[in-house]
Amino acid sequence: MAGGWLGFTTGGAPETTLILLDRSVSMEANDGGTQLSKRETAIRKLAQLLEYTGQNTQTVLFDSATPDHRILESAKDLTDIPQTGPSDTAADIPALLERAAEYIAGNQTGRTDIWICSDLQKSDWDAAGGRWESMRRQLKQQEGVHVYLLAYAEASADNLAVTVSGVHRRVTGDDVELLMDLRVTRTGNTDVPADIPLSLVIDGARSTLKVTITGEEFARNGHAIPIDEESTSGWGRVELPADANPSDDVYRFVYAEPPQQHTLVVSDNPEAGEYLRLAASTSTDSGQVAQAELITPDQVTTTDWAQPALIIWQAPLPEGPVAEQLEEYVASGRSILFLPPDSPSSATLFGCRWNEWKTHDSGLAVGRWRTETDLFANSRSGSPLPLGDLSFFRHCGLESERSGNLASLDGGDDLLVRAWSDSGAVWFFASSPDQYSSTLIDNGIVFYVLIQRALARGTAAMGNAQQIDCGAVSVEDVADWSPLDEPSQRVFPSERSFRAGLYSKGDRRLALNRPLSEDFIVTLEDAELELLFAGLNFTRLDDSTASPAALASEVWRVFLIGMIVALLAESLLSLPRRSIESQTASSSSAFDHVRSSSVAPVESTS
Repeated sequence: MAGGWLGFTTGGAPETTLILLDRSVSMEANDGGTQLSKRETAIRKLAQLLEYTGQNTQTVLFDSATPDHRILESAKDLTDIPQTGPSDTAADIPALLERAAEYIAGNQTGRTDIWICSDLQKSDWDAAGGRWESMRRQLKQQEGVHVYLLAYAEASADNLAVTVSGVHRRVTGDDVELLMDLRVTRTGNTDVPADIPLSLVIDGARSTLKVTITGEEFARNGHAIPIDEESTSGWGRVELPADANPSDDVYRFVYAEPPQQHTLVVSDNPEAGEYLRLAASTSTDSGQVAQAELITPDQVTTTDWAQPALIIWQAPLPEGPVAEQLEEYVASGRSILFLPPDSPSSATLFGCRWNEWKTHDSGLAVGRWRTETDLFANSRSGSPLPLGDLSFFRHCGLESERSGNLASLDGGDDLLVRAWSDSGAVWFFASSPDQYSSTLIDNGIVFYVLIQRALARGTAAMGNAQQIDCGAVSVEDVADWSPLDEPSQRVFPSERSFRAGLYSKGDRRLALNRPLSEDFIVTLEDAELELLFAGLNFTRLDDSTASPAALASEVWRVFLIGMIVALLAESLLSLPRRSIESQTASSSSAFDHVRSSSVAPVESTS
């Protein structure tokens, strides 16, 4: 067996082969020629490879959409089982590798090959996260582990993606309309304007909106669609024509009467607390009332936790019953934003703990932040938030476990992290809006967006219309959901948690969509990838959906032809030299004999 690299079967077949499959939305892209997605191409080629080399190897599949692994009975299972099918989720490659490392350590797998199939989407790899070091350490402790990366990093040409946000019902006089923000992005040839027909389906009624996209993006905020006065809740879809990636051609939404925006601010800093209250009580929608209440930490025990959609906590982290109440609050799906108190304590909550304050006389700038997702994501028009204009004169150190870094200061210290939680959202912001700590109030855009996005995340969990990312709910959570449209009816109940769809549960309307991070096609740099696997036995293989070449193939024909050529060469080189010399000597003797016979009579005559 041989492939694009030689020696991958050196030493015989491995005892165990682990396949780590990226089933994210971006892996559904194809080149338009074979009509096979990156995921399908990777699965078919790996199945062929294992059919050749894996007869005596145990094969285990880990996929990014489901939490369980599966032991395969044969290589053909890869193309037949639902665990290798498409999904509308993002991927967490470090989590896949952690699961693989735990499996190797717990099952004593012996010589093991790990195959990672991915398109190197940067948001799926979390290269800046803190999990890579521990994962590398775990794999280094195991002997005979070889990591192969089957990479499909080539971007799809001429792909469109559509998203919808800000959907709400508005009554103006005798008219009722549905307002929404539409956004279409594209890759490929962005220099030529393109006319795109958008199909809008509202409660089953279909209409068409023609838009012209110039450059990389089309955005229309506040697009209004008339609806019936009696339609107080419902569902809809926005659809694009089929292109290179069908998984980002549809976006689903639901609407209902909006819930009240209620924020509770707990602060031991009166100045900062008032700024936080004002930002939370100023709604982004002029037709919606927002309320915010400011209290001190001593008043927490008499607070009604059922009303707030967002809690902003700028006080020492609580312990005991109050900490348990906050954990229950987040488990209900709502949000908490923690800011450091004037005097941090040693308490730990949601895996995070405040350290000491650090001062900077000249001010520190923001070094980096994530622009594709969460609180500091780009605006709807694609423009980044002006975090580069901020200065921080002091910030509080933060120790965090199982958290994601969303922004860092110059020097590398965390500015904003999102703590791990089963549901809801928990953020830790390492500075304060008061004048002694930062210029957040002077440059109020970032501060206002930070508070309003956190509030919107918590409010969405309280209303009867909820937008949910695929993969954010479990199979058990969706078991009693009822499909609202025909495409959702075709989704198997066991796959509803990671496939896009529209559902209802009692009075609630739920829309499951792909995570928006999958629309930002940014791949890992080669140097970043080398750092992630530094010290491991690692091989990278680049492939594409347009390539017909197999990962490996039988090469016995080449060796047979080579052997025939070698035998012919050997026969030419092995002709007996002595036979040739004898034949030459015999010819010379015969010539001398003839000459002697012809000369003798002449001598006799004379």
